[in-house]
Amino acid sequence: MRRLYLLPLLLAAVLLLAACGRASPPPPASEVLAVMLSAMKDTAQPIPDGAVRLTSAPADSPDYLTETFFAALYGEAARGLLGGDSAPSFPITDAALFLSLSPYPCELACFRCADESAARTVAGLCRGRLDTLSQGYAESEWAGVATGGQVAVKGNWVLLALCEDPSQILEAARRASE
Repeated sequence: MRRLYLLPLLLAAVLLLAACGRASPPPPASEVLAVMLSAMKDTAQPIPDGAVRLTSAPADSPDYLTETFFAALYGEAARGLLGGDSAPSFPITDAALFLSLSPYPCELACFRCADESAARTVAGLCRGRLDTLSQGYAESEWAGVATGGQVAVKGNWVLLALCEDPSQILEAARRASE
């Protein structure tokens, strides 16, 4: 008789343990970007006025990251990569960008990719973006900042930080993308 009572309890314990082992869904790229912006508050460079672009924004919103805008920033090789959550078969499944509207360079981006292979491709585009920006600022007082941008790949996440202290920003983003 006791076995009849113990069996459901044992089964419930096994189900609870199995649920604990499941990975939680990844955070949205917009949350990772918010952590990056928050981490900038602890650096010497103030957060400039800027614009945020998201694949998760409604398509009719000015904050929506369109393929055309993405390709204008990251080059023609970026066309066809940006799908967003509504088109998960694309290499980039979620993206969030912060672009400075100030005269000094500040750009943050996070991309959740379909897999690690896609992440390597997107990281290459990000490095190209940083090269373009460093060339654009080469003759300005901000040349040092523009050449210090960094790209990090963590699993299927790609993180870009172009600011005065990118390592601190990228570390915060790495923790947030777990």
